[in-house]
Amino acid sequence: MSDETPNLDELLPVDPEDPGCQATLDVFDLYVETDLSGIDPATRFPGAAAHLRSCPACRLDYDGLRAAVNAFPSNGTG
Repeated sequence: MSDETPNLDELLPVDPEDPGCQATLDVFDLYVETDLSGIDPATRFPGAAAHLRSCPACRLDYDGLRAAVNAFPSNGTG
């Protein structure tokens, strides 16, 4: 067993493309709309895609929002 303190950067690697939770939440609605339109949202929002790959809490929120939108599809009347 080593007495050396682990380097936090080694324990918690972060994708340099990841802008964090708030920046991802700022485009959440657009990200979901893009995804549901059949376009890969990672091409329009690469930072949000990187964040959703690494943040379980935001990924859960994304999955929930996507499920809600699918459960209540728009009928085009607003």
